[in-house]
Amino acid sequence: MFGASAAKPNPFGGFGASTQQQPAQQSTGLFGSLGASQQQNQQQPRPSLFGGLGQSQQQQQQQQQQQQQQQQQQQQQQQQQQQQPTPQQQASLYASQFGGSQLGNSTSQLPKLGQSAIWEPPQQGPREKSVPEQLSTILEKWHPESPNCLFQYYFYNNVDPRVVPFYTPGPGEDERKWEEALSKKPSEGSIPVLAKGFKEVGTRLSLQSSTVQALQVRLHEINNSLNMMMQKHELEWTVKIAEAKRRHIALSQRALALATKVQVLRNRGYAMESSEEELRKKLIELEKKAFDPVASGRQEEIWARLSTLRQQAQWLQSESEKLGNQVSDGDNGVDPDKMKQVEKILKDYKSQLDHLEKEVGSLKLEFEDWQGKSQNSLNGR
Repeated sequence: MFGASAAKPNPFGGFGASTQQQPAQQSTGLFGSLGASQQQNQQQPRPSLFGGLGQSQQQQQQQQQQQQQQQQQQQQQQQQQQQQPTPQQQASLYASQFGGSQLGNSTSQLPKLGQSAIWEPPQQGPREKSVPEQLSTILEKWHPESPNCLFQYYFYNNVDPRVVPFYTPGPGEDERKWEEALSKKPSEGSIPVLAKGFKEVGTRLSLQSSTVQALQVRLHEINNSLNMMMQKHELEWTVKIAEAKRRHIALSQRALALATKVQVLRNRGYAMESSEEELRKKLIELEKKAFDPVASGRQEEIWARLSTLRQQAQWLQSESEKLGNQVSDGDNGVDPDKMKQVEKILKDYKSQLDHLEKEVGSLKLEFEDWQGKSQNSLNGR
């Protein structure tokens, strides 16, 4: 028991050093955390039970120091690695303290007794990133202030089309994306506005909601004002309009009566129609004829002839009376020669009277015609 040969295995070999050289594994053995394993190039005879216990105490202290160093190295390697190791490549919490492996690991991954427990980092791919870098990338894509944020969208504000050329991209915006959004504007007065993250979208929605509420309040005010104006119109202006219509009818009748009176006196300073102009020309022509010196002289001549005829008629009457008296007084009667002379004189006077009567009749007809036309023209106005 105390001097066993190397051919027989020691039942407490877990507390002593192994006599065979084993390759290093990534995971610890069942009792690897409590026993010390050393790499040896040749076989050595196994010590006794009490010798193995004495050596295991010294090696346990060294193993604890190595475990602390391994933990520090493992933390540094986890920060630098680009990919998390698989569960089969990591030792569990209990395996690092008590030397036990995780359940479900294959027996091929278990190291042999006495083997070293130094952790080696896995091989990393050329395109793989570490966990902190991946978390940083995800944070950049979610954070609204980051230029790489994926939650970006261009909304449009409506402004005066004359001031659109004066708008430029904001600080931190991509000019190319802003120009592209500007080229896709829905109208001439639209400018792109960048919104990052859900907070800015919510702010924009709340602003739009408040603007819509303000517009609705304004519309209600306008509607109430219109209702008040309609009521005032029905109560006040409708009555005033009816009174104004009544007064308008009365004034129209008075104006028509006045126009009929003024139309008679309208002859100067006003534009006339074609019919009125023709009538005016006719009246002027008749006026010229009436006040023509020739007509006046003819009229005077007629009056002179009429006066002469009147005198002759009076003379004839006086002569006739004388002749009658002589006939009644004389015995011989009337002289035939004198009777023929008187008859001839009377015939001449009669012919002259007929001629004067014709001229007077023609003048009377012309005067009546002129008077009728003048009256018709005045009535037509």
